[in-house]
This record gives sequence, C-alpha cells and structure tokens, in this order.
Amino acid sequence: MTVSATQLPFQEAIDFLKGKVNMPTKRWDDLLRPAQARAFTVAGMTRDDWLSEIRAAVEKARAEGTGFNDFQKTFNEFVDRTGWQFNARGKTEEEQRAWRAAIIYKTNMRVSYMAGRYKQMTDPAVLKYRPYWQYKHSDAIHPRPLHLSWNGMVLSADDPWWNVHFPPNGWGCGCDVIGLSERQLKALGKSGPDQAPPDNGYEGTDPRTGQPETRYPGVDRGWEYNPGLDWLEGVVPTEMRTAAAIASTVPADRPALPEPRASKAEILPASLSAETYVNRFLDAFGVKPNSAGYYRDASGGVVTISRDLFSQAGATPSFSAGRYALMIAAAIQDPDEIWAAWALAGNASPMLQRTYIRRFDMGKDGNLLVQFVWTKKGWRAVTSFTATDAEIEALRVGAMLYSQAAGQS
Repeated sequence: MTVSATQLPFQEAIDFLKGKVNMPTKRWDDLLRPAQARAFTVAGMTRDDWLSEIRAAVEKARAEGTGFNDFQKTFNEFVDRTGWQFNARGKTEEEQRAWRAAIIYKTNMRVSYMAGRYKQMTDPAVLKYRPYWQYKHSDAIHPRPLHLSWNGMVLSADDPWWNVHFPPNGWGCGCDVIGLSERQLKALGKSGPDQAPPDNGYEGTDPRTGQPETRYPGVDRGWEYNPGLDWLEGVVPTEMRTAAAIASTVPADRPALPEPRASKAEILPASLSAETYVNRFLDAFGVKPNSAGYYRDASGGVVTISRDLFSQAGATPSFSAGRYALMIAAAIQDPDEIWAAWALAGNASPMLQRTYIRRFDMGKDGNLLVQFVWTKKGWRAVTSFTATDAEIEALRVGAMLYSQAAGQS
C-alpha cells in the first residue's frame, strides 16, 4: 500500500483540525477564506451531530494515518444510517458517494497538511536555517498552467506573495513548498531569491451577495488565502474542543477592547412602526421589503438578510430596538468584532451563535453598544447606552472570528 505524504500524521496538522469550530452550512461558500481556517464544515450538512461524526472520521484519518478507503467505508455507513442527501457528481449512487467522500477527505487532509507544514516552516529556528521557500508543482497529469509556471520558483519566506499563493491553491491542488538554506539556494545557481510574479488580482463579484471580491489568476475562488497563516495569526483559542469549553473560553491573546467609533448611521424617530424599522434595516443591505438577500461579513460568513431575521413564518416583526436599525445594520457591515460561541441552555442541545459587536461614539450622548446575535432560532439585537467595559468583556468569549482592531478575519 502506497502512503501519501499528506496522509502521514504529524502534530501540527492534527492541531490545525482540532482547533476548528463546527459550523453547519448549506452551501460550500457559506464560509470562505479565513473563516475556513477556523471552521469545520461539510457543504449541505446543517446538523451539528452529523458534522461532528464526519469530523471525527477526518480527525481519525489525520491522527492515525488511515487512508481514503477506511474513510469512505465510514462515510458510506454514515449515509446508510442517516439517509443524508447530498450533492455530488456521478451517474450512479456509488460514483456519487465516492466523489463526495473524496472531496471531504482530500480537502481536509491536504489543507491540514499544508497548514501544519506552514507552522513547521515558520518556526523561528527553522526560518533561521531555511529562510527561502521553493514552490513545487505536484506533477499532476492535467496541470494548471500557472501552477506549473511557478514550479521551482524560490522566494523569501516573508514574501507577501505567499499570503495568497501558499498551496493548496484550489480544489485538488497538490502543490507543495519546501524550505531552502543559503547553501541550497546557491546550489541551484541562484545568488538570491527570485522576483515574485505579479499577483494580477482583479475585482470579481461574489455570486451569492453581489459584493465585490478580489480574484487571482491560478487560484480557485475561495482559496485565495493561506490556511496556516490565518490559523496562526488568528484569535481562535486552540484549547476549544467541546461546546462547554467554547462557551466559556476567553482567548488569552485577544486584542484590547475596541474604542467606540463614529458612524454615519442615523438614529430613527421613535414613532415609526416595527415594519418600517425592518424595511430601513433591509434597505441598508439593498434588500427590498418581503425579499431576501445575502451579505458576506468580515469573517467570510454569509448572512441571509430578510424580514425573517425579526419574525418567524411571516408574522409581524418584533423590533424593540428599531430606532437603532441602521446602527444594527452597521454592526454587521463594519463590526468591531465577530464571535462564535456555544449557547448552553439547561438540558437543551448546545446552539452555536454568532455575535457581532460594535460600539458607537455618540458624542455628548455617550457611547452606544450594539450586539447583534444570530442563533438557529433567529436573530436578536441588543442595544445599551450603559454597558460597562466588564459587561462587554463578558460577551467576548468563544472563538473570535474577526477583529477590526487586529486588522484580520
């Protein structure tokens, strides 16, 4: 049996997977870019218990070095037992199952391997001896032309080009990076690193939201990030493992509490109806009344924007914080921070919630805190003029998905 290098267990790759937070999603691009470095997802899987089961199989493969055949057997048993319906390519059910199992297995194994490699290669002791990195093409039968053109290129380890192009650079990309010493660089006939190729980034459009997004030739959409970099420079505490831990974990390296920021968002009159407040909120996202749209937040996650955020099954919306509708919209569009944490309520199943926090400088009227919380049961907005720093700190628990102060997501 041939064992792939990406299949071999090593601690950094194991830690990368274990540091993730389960995120139920409906589509593969519900979460993109840095959010993928911090979340474990399977497109179309919205039940956390099912997600946990597939994740356990992936982590077992990563930790024990078991191959695809073992994972596929577990995947088939899971589908037989649960009846999970999924999208896949193939003419027969057997082909569809094999295709979907391969996507889940290969993507997680490859990304975790390269994230682990990045951590190893950026260790200060390793960088001191191997300050140069060489791009290695995978020798695929059907190579991507640009990936092939990068083969053998040597850049400094701190070259910004790696922030986007450190592999994998797309679905099925098997490219690698190896560290080189000064002696090895000279053995290649080079007196210094090569000039990084232009990234030729261009503006595209997010097909889900209509928002602009930067694309790069040679890099598949959604892969224009460096998983290892976002993992190491992120603020998701690696000790988070269970729902109870996530609910109470306070990252040791979280940034200082952001200072209140000014906003152009106006405070609406107190005399408007709840329906009017909801419509003004929707309008801030370009969504018409009784319609729906998508918005991709600063962490890379998609938010569905509709009146159902404030009501269920078409009922009259409830919007007690309606005067601050536009500020609540601004808290989603330009938050200070975004957090993910498990809400534990009695004997009920844990519920993952996403919290957007934004403080507004209201001048002589004081500071306004807006907290917009999403849960499986819907959204709720909390506003306060009197929240103390300690009360706000109490909200900053779990996994920080985005920090405006840290300049990252």
